[in-house]
Amino acid sequence: MTIDDAFTRLRRYDDPDLGISESFAEGLLGPCGSFAVYTSPSDQVKPEGFVVCPSLGVEQGNLRRLEALTARRLAASGFPVLRIRPNPSVVDGSLGTIDLTVRLREVEDALQALERLAGPQHIGLVGALFGATVSALAAERLGLSSLVLIDPVVRGRQYMREALRRNAIAELIAAIEEGGGSASQRPLDELAAQGWTSIRGLRLTKEEFDSISAVNLLEDIKSLRGRSLLIGITPSGNPPPGLRKLADHLEALQGTPTVEVLREDLPVPFGEFYFADIGPVRADTRLDLDQRLADRVVRWAAGTTPDATPPTEPA
Repeated sequence: MTIDDAFTRLRRYDDPDLGISESFAEGLLGPCGSFAVYTSPSDQVKPEGFVVCPSLGVEQGNLRRLEALTARRLAASGFPVLRIRPNPSVVDGSLGTIDLTVRLREVEDALQALERLAGPQHIGLVGALFGATVSALAAERLGLSSLVLIDPVVRGRQYMREALRRNAIAELIAAIEEGGGSASQRPLDELAAQGWTSIRGLRLTKEEFDSISAVNLLEDIKSLRGRSLLIGITPSGNPPPGLRKLADHLEALQGTPTVEVLREDLPVPFGEFYFADIGPVRADTRLDLDQRLADRVVRWAAGTTPDATPPTEPA
């Protein structure tokens, strides 16, 4: 094997069992140079493709497996898929930034990249949590007509409030371990005093805090039509109120939303780190849910019945 062959194998791989290939696409996405991972069917490519949009903050890492499963199972069913992989850079000691504007720019570039690679007649967007929110905002802006929203954030203010709460919990635990006090007010104080702060290792500016807090899909989505899949995840199996309101709003805009709810009592909130130490073993608490979510997306995309069985990855 030559050096060129070795690098090619690192850049791309083929999965004959699933009937897909996966590779890094040429070029970078958005102003921060994010990567594009292209997952393509081996044959019989459908005329619709999908772009998978990452979330913000620490969620973008904790949702990567779900995104990969969804992309590969969509491709196994004939849909070409492009995943956006953020490329965080160190800024003032932080591991990256929380930036809605960057995410929206990445989606625009990803759509163009997928058009060059696969030439689909239609492109839909897929996202989870705030990645779903980005997908909805981008679909509204770009006039797209196919959308998958997994546990979407409907109101940005609530999302930022929850992000600050979880940051405070993390800092409180660290302070207790170090014998100090709580620093729960620190992010808001720093935003007011210096115009930026750090949320769980990620830089957040006052401008982006205000921009994300201002998001309200019930007001920002004004002309979105076409089909959409809205998936909720709850312990009771009942749809969250925000998801139901969003579905009603999309239907009022003459869209065709489909609402599905997966009953799941997760030990940690969806989007958080999902491994738990159980004695000497580290257990994966979300694998089954991720697989079920990916299957629901594929069934909806293919227009099959709920009891259909899409291709699955080998163990």
